[in-house]
Amino acid sequence: MAQNKAKASTQQHLDIEDITENLVILKAGSVAMILTTTAVNFDILSEAEQDATIYAYAAFLNSLSFPVQVLIRSKKADITTYYQHLEESVRNQPNPDLKRQIQKYMEFIQSTVQQKTILDKQFYFIISSSQLDLGLKAFKKSSQTKYKTKADQIRDAQVNLFPRRDHIIKQAARLGLAARQLTTKELIELYYDIYNPAPTGTQRIILDTDSLGAPLVKPSVESPEPASSQPAPPVAESPDTQTANSQKPQSASQTIPNPGQTAGQPSQNQEEALKNLRETTSYAAGFVTQRQQAYQQTQKPT
Repeated sequence: MAQNKAKASTQQHLDIEDITENLVILKAGSVAMILTTTAVNFDILSEAEQDATIYAYAAFLNSLSFPVQVLIRSKKADITTYYQHLEESVRNQPNPDLKRQIQKYMEFIQSTVQQKTILDKQFYFIISSSQLDLGLKAFKKSSQTKYKTKADQIRDAQVNLFPRRDHIIKQAARLGLAARQLTTKELIELYYDIYNPAPTGTQRIILDTDSLGAPLVKPSVESPEPASSQPAPPVAESPDTQTANSQKPQSASQTIPNPGQTAGQPSQNQEEALKNLRETTSYAAGFVTQRQQAYQQTQKPT
């Protein structure tokens, strides 16, 4: 009983059996392909362009002979990287007029973020292939005997999905959209982000396909190692190195450890900074106490 509980995993409750060959294999027996596509701002188009887009979209719908699912994902965008790129552009811009314009644009972004929620929208086409696509005779035959290998299932799915993919890409180009098929890595990241939503932005992970079938998927976050209780062994220094170290000013800002220092052990500069901080704190506490006592003496009635 205990062994069965140990083998249980949340992956058993997912509809996904495997992600391979840029396809999603579902436990129900069907295979899905996901295409990502760009978008067009319909409001800024002219009246003639809007009419042409509507006619092209109607032609796209009428040309479909297979089911297509359109998915729109909206997430709160994280513009930290974009804002840092603007700051770097300001520092590297020699033209003062362009630098002033970039700074105004940065102020506009700050005010927009404070007043409104910036959303990042992603658009997908999802097409699937099941045993029903093989025909009634093939469906009856396949229902009695399942696929011997996963490669046979993928091969039959590719025969049905590849023409449908090419048709969608061609029709999307008439709408001014650029569609492409998601790779295996992109599919893993997409489903990871769906089942593990981040507050902002999109979580970028690095997973291998073998970890999907593991009983437990370990997180790709390194936990810090605890500090060792043993002191660091002394490092022999040459006379030139000792002279250079004695000439360096020891301040609280110099807390960068030496290259030979063991991770988790404080350096000499860190100890000096901690000592100076403690002395400053005790001096400030004594000063505050003296001021309070002097104030209380002045408040006593004569």
